[in-house]
Amino acid sequence: MREGDEKEGPVVTIGGEHDEANFDTRDSYLAAALMAMGIEPVAGEPVRIITREHLSGGQYQFFFKPVSDCGKFRTRDMLKAWREGEKWPEENPDHPFAIAMAAVWNYRDLLKFIKSKSPYGWVTRGRSVAMLPLNSSDDLQEKILGRFEK
Repeated sequence: MREGDEKEGPVVTIGGEHDEANFDTRDSYLAAALMAMGIEPVAGEPVRIITREHLSGGQYQFFFKPVSDCGKFRTRDMLKAWREGEKWPEENPDHPFAIAMAAVWNYRDLLKFIKSKSPYGWVTRGRSVAMLPLNSSDDLQEKILGRFEK
């Protein structure tokens, strides 16, 4: 598990004791990594939206076949690697699933970064205009816009 994932940890269910069983997860990043490996969603019900009265919104549950299209990758093995977190890609850096894991983790971190940033907009004062963070302080606005007024 990566740092900062304590509340977002994957929910993974292995559907049985044999390799023929389907697998499911509520972790959309894991679902994306599995699909990158050629592991197809189950045809009849690839995703289910679960709603509960005490929760706002719904949860998505993804269902996957037990083996990739090419036959090289077992879903069970990919789930085991995913649960090991960063340790697995560090120990298996050339494995395609290590690359898929890194890609979805980087995407997740990029989204977190974007969401943490303040949007910018045009701020005007008199005839002065500057692009500043919309939550910029009066001091910053004075520092930037005050220069242009003179």
